[in-house]
Amino acid sequence: MKSTFVHALAALDLSEASDLIVDAIPQFKKFGIKKVTLVTVVSVSFTGERTEFNTEKQAKKLEEYKSALEKHDLTVETDLRSGTYFYPPTEILTSAKENDADFVVIGSRGQSKVQEMLLGSTAAEVLQRSQLPVFLINIDIKWADEDNQNRKLFITKTVDEALNHVMHATDFSDTADRAFEVVKSLDEEGKIGKISLIHVQGHHAIALKDPASHEHLNRQNRELLESMRNELSDHTRNNAEIIITFGTPGKEIIQAIQENNVTLIVMGSQGKGFVHEFFLGGVSTQVTRFSKIPVLLVPAKRD
Repeated sequence: MKSTFVHALAALDLSEASDLIVDAIPQFKKFGIKKVTLVTVVSVSFTGERTEFNTEKQAKKLEEYKSALEKHDLTVETDLRSGTYFYPPTEILTSAKENDADFVVIGSRGQSKVQEMLLGSTAAEVLQRSQLPVFLINIDIKWADEDNQNRKLFITKTVDEALNHVMHATDFSDTADRAFEVVKSLDEEGKIGKISLIHVQGHHAIALKDPASHEHLNRQNRELLESMRNELSDHTRNNAEIIITFGTPGKEIIQAIQENNVTLIVMGSQGKGFVHEFFLGGVSTQVTRFSKIPVLLVPAKRD
C-alpha cells in the first residue's frame, strides 16, 4: 500500500457535486498532491441493436475541469470510460489501478443521490472494494425555501482544513495499524496540526464484571495508545490527545469528532470483526454515513 499522496484519482459524475469536488482538489496540495486523474463513467444500456452513443458532452466537461485545475500547477489527466452496462465502482477502481493513483477522492453524494444515504451508492462500494486509501468528501444540502424546492449543495468541512486536527480511530487491528502508518507519514512531513488517538471499548467489555478486569483493560488500552503517541513527531507528540470511551464504536467516534472539533478522521475500512461481517455493518460505514467531516479510509491488506 502506498502511503504518499502525490497522485489523486477523483471519481466524478459531472453533477453539481462534482463541481464542488473539483473546486476542492487544489486544496489537496497540503497533502502533497502534484497530479490528479479525473475519471467519469458513462454506462449505456444494451438495446439488442448496435448502439452508437455520444460522449462529447462528458468529454467537454472533463476538459473544462482539467483546464481549471491546471491553473493551480497540477498535472491533470482525464479518463472517460464508456460502454454497455459499464459499472461505475468497478470502472473507477480499474482506472485507479491502471493510472497508478496513490488514493481515490470521491463525494458522498452524486447525480441522483442527493436525498439518499451513502449506503448503496457508488461511494459505498468504492469504499468497500478499494485497495487504495479513499478520501471521502461529505457533501450536504441547503434548502433555499420552506418548500424544499430550491437546493444548494455544499461541502460540510473543507479539505483545506482537514489536516488541522486529525483523529485516528483504532481497534489495534492490522488494518488500523495500516491507517496509523498513513497518519505518521503525513505527520513526519509536518502536514498535521494536531492528532487525537481514540479507542472505543465495545460491548464485549460488558462481560468483564470484575472491576479489576476493567481496570486491566483500560490500562492495557492506554499503554497501547501511549506507545502509538510516542511514534509521532516532536511537533505533534506533546499535545496529542488519547481518548478511551465505551459503547457503540461508530456512535462514540462521531460524538468524539463533534466534541473535539476534529477536521479529519482516519481509520481502517475493516476491523477485527471484518471476516465475520459484511462491510455495510461495520464501524467504518457508520462513521462515513454520519460524519460531517472528511473521512480517510485505509483498506486492509489483501492478497
